[in-house]
Amino acid sequence: MSDQNFIERNSTKITDILLEVQERTIAELYALKGSKSAEEFIRLIEGLDVKAIVNAKAVNAIGTFQISHTGMLESIEGFATIPEATIQALANFNAESLLSHIDNMSVIIKKEVLKGAISGVGVADILKAVRGQGSLSDRQLRTLITTAMNEYSRSVTKVMMDQMPKETLYVYIGALDEKTRKDCLDMMSAGKSTLAEIPTLTRLGESVLTSGGGYNCRHKWEISVQDKFGHDPKKAQEMLDKLERDRLAREQSG
Repeated sequence: MSDQNFIERNSTKITDILLEVQERTIAELYALKGSKSAEEFIRLIEGLDVKAIVNAKAVNAIGTFQISHTGMLESIEGFATIPEATIQALANFNAESLLSHIDNMSVIIKKEVLKGAISGVGVADILKAVRGQGSLSDRQLRTLITTAMNEYSRSVTKVMMDQMPKETLYVYIGALDEKTRKDCLDMMSAGKSTLAEIPTLTRLGESVLTSGGGYNCRHKWEISVQDKFGHDPKKAQEMLDKLERDRLAREQSG
């Protein structure tokens, strides 16, 4: 399993850079207004390539995201051979999702700066408006990046799983705590399963092999080996039992 501490550190670093890019871009664009009328400023901003401006400022975030894939590979358990071209293709596809999000961010920044110039609001209000949409807040950016990194790890493992004999057994690994979803508890409590059995264990079907339990999921299916780290079906079942007891207690008290 890719090191979640590694993913969290990189996600935080990339998010901080992108939040700074938002602030700097908005401030610099708004500074161009000066004494111009709203109409003059609109014509000026319309002619600017804000996407290019934002991408230039976000180059460190993009670079960190791309390099992080190498770090994740080092912590993924290898049990089948994957061509380098395939690994790179998966990394490129993952990077494209971030680049697309950054392009969307530039569109929103441009729109909100124009609206701000017309309405007369300041930089702080424009920044607030930008972060209120398009998954551009601190929390939403972290979720987007963390999820993308974990999906890359699962995708690499899924490619290896497709090469293994049908009888190969896998286990669902990852953190067991108050954040763990019921779907993930169900899969972890199932113990060892074949690739064909995995989709039958959850309402999420085959998507769990690349998406886990959803956004921010810290779990994945991994080949079963002795003393597998992060796999505790007994504890998962205990947590499921507690969830059921709590549910029944709420029904009775209601």
